[in-house]
Amino acid sequence: MARCLVVGGNGFIGSHLSERLLREGYEVAVLDRFKSGVNNLKEIRGQIEIFRGSYLDQELLRTAMKGMDYVFHYASSTTPATSIVDPDYEIESNLLGSVRLLQIARDEGVKKVIFPSSGGTIYGEPKRLPVREEDCALPSNPYAISKWAVERYLHHFHELYGLDYLILRYSNPYGERQSPYGKQGVIPIFLNKIKHNQCPIVYGDGSMIRDYIYIGDAVEATTSLLKATRKNVFNIGSGEGTSLKQLMHVISDVLCREIRPEFLPVSGIYVQKVVLDISRAKKDIDWMPHTSLYEGILKTWRWIADFEYNEINRKLN
Repeated sequence: MARCLVVGGNGFIGSHLSERLLREGYEVAVLDRFKSGVNNLKEIRGQIEIFRGSYLDQELLRTAMKGMDYVFHYASSTTPATSIVDPDYEIESNLLGSVRLLQIARDEGVKKVIFPSSGGTIYGEPKRLPVREEDCALPSNPYAISKWAVERYLHHFHELYGLDYLILRYSNPYGERQSPYGKQGVIPIFLNKIKHNQCPIVYGDGSMIRDYIYIGDAVEATTSLLKATRKNVFNIGSGEGTSLKQLMHVISDVLCREIRPEFLPVSGIYVQKVVLDISRAKKDIDWMPHTSLYEGILKTWRWIADFEYNEINRKLN
């Protein structure tokens, strides 16, 4: 039975990934700060090994990584917006921390490192849509630049030390457990505003296009690709573009109510249009996302409606 360490495994993507790995028969350990408790892992807490602390703690990370076959590096503490405010922190926490993680993985004989890159930002403003893995990366903010740099370090460690790797360029994952109080994840943020009878805020005129993928589909692709291919980089998205105006219409249909967003000026940090070409994953593992945007938003809404964040969790997230 292969052993997996999910760094950042109590987060939105990491917790869903940890559950799926466990269902598929892997031994799972999670390293996380658990700053808002272990609620995201409450269903599997007794079945996994837990390491509490920051992945920047090299001794803790080395201890957690001993005997692991696969390391999923899903820890991140920044967003495109916050990275612009504090690029030094972006470099220290995400880039430098990631390089140190790779050094420890090399030393501990890890078979493969799996890294979630950003299909939504790493390509910059694409010259063609949908954008393919081989298209030029033009990261336009420190967050995206850091993601691209980690990708290149993964390639470097593979070439120099034989450390295998898998890069998942996710589009815009959404679904249950994505914080509705965070700075990323427009769908749960919109739904939470509506739940509290507030107007969702749309930056720009609503024409901004994104590729939204439901979290269940994203982690299914991730675990399917783990051992099924020798390629190293994959776009993971729906393959379809949805404007913010179209998104509001779908939300309106799901909730059976009229939605009146507030439109505010858009910052130049945001790419206007991104849609991912997912044909490589389709070909290699016969994978297709099967959750429609309507169905995914409905599932997310049910979670938002049923789950009450207390004030402590709201501040922490």
